[in-house]
Amino acid sequence: MRVPRAARLLLPVLVFAAFLVVLQAWGGRIDWWLPVRTIAVAAAVLVAVRLVPWAALLRRVGPGSRFYAAALYLWMLRHFTSILLAETRRVLLAQRLAAPRRWGRGWFASLASALAAVFARVLVRAERFYAAQLLRGIGR
Repeated sequence: MRVPRAARLLLPVLVFAAFLVVLQAWGGRIDWWLPVRTIAVAAAVLVAVRLVPWAALLRRVGPGSRFYAAALYLWMLRHFTSILLAETRRVLLAQRLAAPRRWGRGWFASLASALAAVFARVLVRAERFYAAQLLRGIGR
């Protein structure tokens, strides 16, 4: 049985939302709107990334337009997200090659190290991205 691509893309978000519920339950109070909004925003972004012709949109909205800053921000966000996805795939592929037997000895430690590396690289990339925005006068 093949799982639709959209469902596979939303699976990490669903796991994250479930983790939010578990942490909230552990804290003694569950706010159900938090995971629902998380899933809704992720689904809306997934649809927007797939349906909006980003490059054409940026060409149509010229530098003099009042929507130019918003369009440029969304285009840069899409670019940054694609870089993040590529790095995550690369790190997880390396992890899979380093520990090929799933659930075997050392597999979980290898996965944890790979995800920690992704987190560290994301922080460095985000810092560089923000610094570039500051230099161009976009950030605050």
